[in-house]
Amino acid sequence: VAWQYDFMHDGIRYRGLGGATKTQALRVQEKIRNQVLNGEHDLIEHRKNPRIDDFVVTFLDRRRHLKSKKRDNLSARTLLKFFSGKTLREIAPGDIEDYVLHRKAQNIANATINRELACLKRMYNLAMRWGDAKKNPVSEIDFLKEPPGRSRYLSKEEMARLLNSCNDYLRPIVFTALYTGMRLSELLTLKWDQVFINNVLDPYIELVLTKNGKSRLVPISDDLVEILELIRGNHTEYVFIGERGNPLKSVKKPFETALRKAGINEFRFHDLRHTFASHFIMNGGDVLALKEILGHSSMKMVERYAHLAQAHKRRQVNNLKGVFSDCHLFVTLEHASKKLDAVSL
Repeated sequence: VAWQYDFMHDGIRYRGLGGATKTQALRVQEKIRNQVLNGEHDLIEHRKNPRIDDFVVTFLDRRRHLKSKKRDNLSARTLLKFFSGKTLREIAPGDIEDYVLHRKAQNIANATINRELACLKRMYNLAMRWGDAKKNPVSEIDFLKEPPGRSRYLSKEEMARLLNSCNDYLRPIVFTALYTGMRLSELLTLKWDQVFINNVLDPYIELVLTKNGKSRLVPISDDLVEILELIRGNHTEYVFIGERGNPLKSVKKPFETALRKAGINEFRFHDLRHTFASHFIMNGGDVLALKEILGHSSMKMVERYAHLAQAHKRRQVNNLKGVFSDCHLFVTLEHASKKLDAVSL
């Protein structure tokens, strides 16, 4: 014969095996009750425990307004192929390690696997917030090492060839990308009410629909002001339009054609952003200003360009040549004199 404890607290029922006697069951019940009152009792038996299949539906539905929804959908579908049928509590760190090995066996890049793990980690964080999970097993997993970020950029000669190879409507888009580092999505959605080049001391572009959701101001050069003035009358609302006079949704084909004509290989439109950043640094710009212009949330993303500043620093130091000529003459003459004295001895 076994005795059980059974009591209610805040609408939740707690019951379980108490012992062989009534006295033992009462003691266990009192212990569990104190744990509950002090928030120390593990409520695994009483929490919701949805299958990951069902939770993913909720997760994606509640995040459908975010810009990451496309990436979330792709990652979630991939995760479900492996974890389908399991509840959130059933997925342990070891299962996630097995998932990583499974994806590695499919020759999937580390960066892609990390994005999938990041999605799963976010799912569990939200599950904990919503009361569907108590722990996040992904927190115990080490993400994979990724290769350094791509930073392919064009030389001045390559930039000239590319611009000369662009068709009439693509050229100002590429020119603006080279002079601002703006993303393609930011360029294609740019409207004239975001461009401030008249009656302002320092012309700029105001970006609202950015990747990280934070608005930013992008300064524009006199050369770019001139280009924008030339195309201002092409459309009343959008800055950049296609050959039919309508806003553009893609420039993939004309850009690939321009690259082929210019003889430029292994280059993407996004690399124009790297080109701007690289030449900005090589011509004396600082990484903090670059971070603000590109709209990065941390310095880590712009550290890849720091090494390009070394040549500029040496040029700056060489600008001092002749400034201390008297000191230089004194030191060299004194050194030569000491050498002569040593020889005479």
